[in-house]
Amino acid sequence: MASPDSNLQQAPTSETPASTTSELSRSKSIATRLTEGELAEVEAAASQAGKKVAEWLRDTALAAIRAPREVPTDAVLLAEIIGIRSLMVNLFAQASKGPLTAEDIHKMRAYADSIKDQKAAENLSQRRSKSTGNREV
Repeated sequence: MASPDSNLQQAPTSETPASTTSELSRSKSIATRLTEGELAEVEAAASQAGKKVAEWLRDTALAAIRAPREVPTDAVLLAEIIGIRSLMVNLFAQASKGPLTAEDIHKMRAYADSIKDQKAAENLSQRRSKSTGNREV
């Protein structure tokens, strides 16, 4: 069954600390239904955070809304950018040694084309693992 603090809202008393004045102005509520298992998970998370269920739910919901959204990276565009970067780096490196031939440019372009998709996939994988790692912390 639901715990008392998840169903009832108590009126503020004179014992309420001044630091919680923002709670005094809260007049809206949201109700939801949970399974026994879901409620146990929510209560455990709130307890682990040292918060009441209602406080934990409010903080968690507002944090999710206010968190910056990760914009998905377009894999094709990323691959092309990586290919162009590779080509430019190699062109400048070779050009600093002397004039470039058409064959030199063709080889560098072929190399850039051969690595761009793999490098983009690696980059996206690293980004995903970093963002997943940050959420678990």
